[in-house]
Amino acid sequence: MIFPELRGSPESDGGRVWWHVASAGGVMAESPMELFRCPACGKVVSLPADAERVCGECGYAFGKPVAITPRREGNQVADPGGGMVQRDVATTRSSKEWARPAPTPREGSIAGPEPKSFTAPSRPQPSADQVNLRRPAKKRGVNPTRLLLHLGGWSILLMVIAIGVKFRMGKTDSESTRGGTKHSESDASMEEGMQRFLMQELPSVRTTLLSYLAEASWVGRAQFVSNSSDVAPKMQRHYRSSRMWSLSPGSSLTPTSANVIRVPGGNPIVETVFQVESHREAQGEPYLREVVFVRERNRWKIDWEALVRHAPQSWSLFYADVAGSNQPAEFRLFARKIMTRVQEGTPVMVLKFYQLREDLEEMWKQDTPPVVVARDSDNGRRFLEIFQRDPSRSRPGDPRLWHRDPQNLRRVRVQLRWKTGKDDERYLVVDKVLAGNWLSGVAGERVFQDRFSNIRGDSEKEEKRLNLGAGEAE
Repeated sequence: MIFPELRGSPESDGGRVWWHVASAGGVMAESPMELFRCPACGKVVSLPADAERVCGECGYAFGKPVAITPRREGNQVADPGGGMVQRDVATTRSSKEWARPAPTPREGSIAGPEPKSFTAPSRPQPSADQVNLRRPAKKRGVNPTRLLLHLGGWSILLMVIAIGVKFRMGKTDSESTRGGTKHSESDASMEEGMQRFLMQELPSVRTTLLSYLAEASWVGRAQFVSNSSDVAPKMQRHYRSSRMWSLSPGSSLTPTSANVIRVPGGNPIVETVFQVESHREAQGEPYLREVVFVRERNRWKIDWEALVRHAPQSWSLFYADVAGSNQPAEFRLFARKIMTRVQEGTPVMVLKFYQLREDLEEMWKQDTPPVVVARDSDNGRRFLEIFQRDPSRSRPGDPRLWHRDPQNLRRVRVQLRWKTGKDDERYLVVDKVLAGNWLSGVAGERVFQDRFSNIRGDSEKEEKRLNLGAGEAE
């Protein structure tokens, strides 16, 4: 919109301001012009004083001026002739501060119902008499003497309890310290005596082993083994299918570790680990061999059953149940606990057995069937004790060869047998746990007789109660 040029000076008649606008011919117009700022669109609009006050851009209707009479000094009312017009003061504000006006309802539109006003219920005011009757509650004063007595009593009680607990703990610690000191002193003294014994006996032990290996037949070697009268027939059957251990010329035999086992009521046992090394490159790498010696008639004899890990029959054929026999068989094996569970209300252990192989990967390939043993039975308690052994808790006089075993495996000497269950199903059971080592019968069982009672086979009771089969063991 193009406004005409405003020329001259503004005139006023008591508050109204207008401009005389020159016409195109240069003649000043007498009608005053009024300027308005539209609050809707923000445009400045000039309108004649007698024209309709409507914005030409958006159609906004301006309010009419209100004539007021200003007061003069002394609070005197001004003459009514002095016209003063009050303009819409809102027109001086910025257009950004104005909110857009609400659109006027169009014809045909339905106006919504007016919102109902909500009046909160008036709260009854108490009367003056009730207000006067209320008295402020007095705070009860704290008796300092009573408070001190209360705190003092509790303090004395706590001190008595603390002194009693400290005295009890100190007494227990002193007893355990004295017991531990005596225990450690006894172990140190025993270990020192065993080391002196080994330094004295190791040369004769090594000589016995060299004499045994020098014999070319089992008959000659039988004179160097313990309990030879009973072991000789076993040696004969064993060497029909197995080779004898021999040293190649130029090989060296060096003991790498040795330990003394205390046997209750018997002669001491020496367990050793020898390293066999050949000085010839074609003979292969050095290897280790466990050898156990038993003292008999002031001579050292070799525990042959522990040396060869003797078993009356082939382990591979036995766990494959090739013969189909129910007769028990004795084996020196590694035992591994697979899991523990509750079966028919009875806690049981699931075990697997492996025969030692020089190659561990080959040993793990043995597809042996799982065996279920009741945990609270005699065999279960023996297995539980064997699996809970810790090498760090070994004392002088205890076996130590098992410290070299693979993790989670424990060497055991057991009697196993096959059973026939329902639907002619075959499953393997533990008939008897003989020892937690691979020593021969006499020496191995004596080592643990002070720990365990004589173990008797109770698998018949376990099988009748549990009715275990190979399918249930999986």
